[in-house]
Order: sequence, then C-alpha cells, then structure tokens
Amino acid sequence: MAQVLDAITMVDTTPSKDRKTYSVNIKGLLVHLLDILFTERHSPRTYNASDLSGHMQKDIGLYR
Repeated sequence: MAQVLDAITMVDTTPSKDRKTYSVNIKGLLVHLLDILFTERHSPRTYNASDLSGHMQKDIGLYR
C-alpha cells in the first residue's frame, strides 16, 4: 500500500501565528496549564445536540 501526502495539506496544517507556543519542558507545560486554567474565555462554550449528525446523536443515546 502506497502512502501519499499532498503538499497543500502540509501547507494548510502549519500553526498560525496568533496562537501561543510553549516550550516542551516542565516550565513550558506549567505555563500552558496556568494559561488554560486562568484565562478568560471570550464566549461561553455551549453546544447543541441537533448540530451533530444523526449517527452521532444515535451513538450518544439521544434517540434509538
């Protein structure tokens, strides 16, 4: 089986400049954890079950 990777996919998945980056060490992980826990969210996270596809609604038991 051949493995193929499209070059456009690689370009699209590059990290954006507006996201924060952290070093991969203990200090960086702690800073990242503190950033997650103590930053204010701009909008409350709300989800609507009707936005899910039919098979996902069935998987989580919303209907049979």
